[in-house]
Amino acid sequence: MHRTARWSALAVATAAFMTTACRDSKVDVAAADSSLARDITLASAVTAPTPELRDLPDSVPPTSEAPLPKPKVERKPPKPTTQPPTPVREVPPPAPPAPTPVVEDTASAAVSASGPRGVIPAGTTVGLTLDSRACSDANRPGDKLVAHTTEAVTATNGAVFPAGSAVVIEVATVAAGGTPDSSTITFRVKSITANDKTRPVTADIVATGPVERNRVETKSADKKKVVAGAILGAIVGRVAGGGTKGTVIGAAAGAAAGAAAAAATAKYETCLPVGAPLRMTIAEAIEVGV
Repeated sequence: MHRTARWSALAVATAAFMTTACRDSKVDVAAADSSLARDITLASAVTAPTPELRDLPDSVPPTSEAPLPKPKVERKPPKPTTQPPTPVREVPPPAPPAPTPVVEDTASAAVSASGPRGVIPAGTTVGLTLDSRACSDANRPGDKLVAHTTEAVTATNGAVFPAGSAVVIEVATVAAGGTPDSSTITFRVKSITANDKTRPVTADIVATGPVERNRVETKSADKKKVVAGAILGAIVGRVAGGGTKGTVIGAAAGAAAGAAAAAATAKYETCLPVGAPLRMTIAEAIEVGV
């Protein structure tokens, strides 16, 4: 910049010198030199700019363009400072009262655990067969016998008591009679075992097949009674003085009396043989599970 100013001043001085020389060629050299020195001084004083301090080097020419705007720096707003909330002490709610224990029936709990309940209704009939012989003279009330079902029984929930399930029966009453039809034997049902579970059962049971009617006393006992009667009759006839004929008549009469006595003291029994058919009728509904 300073060099440019000097060159400008020199150019102005040279121009002024040439102008002066043309205007007054008669001026002497001394006056010309003096005038030239004065013009140079004036030109230097007019054209020389006042030196300024700049950040740019001398080689960069001055420019009249406006300086570029500085890039804007985005400043994030400061985060608001918040005070931590004051901890609130929570009061725990009161503990609920303990539930009242429920006492459940053991049998009902067992049925519930095994599955949905079902019922074999009262009035259901089931066929049975007797496993052992039963007689009114040989058995006593309370004797236990075993029979097996001959058909399957299905409950309302689909549970099945299969054929062949064991049924425990008990002798209820026995009666010996003097005639074949007067002797009797009756039974009652105690339980049934099906699907590895034994359940109490209330049921009636009757024989559906033929039964045996037997006389209890043997023929040898009857013979003894007849012989004893004959001897007694013969003795009575002879004592009465009837001789041989009276003895015979007395013996015959005694034999007849002995036979009558044997018939009067005879007993009969009713027997059910092995495999006798029975029919069980359930009196109270049976609850079962699947």
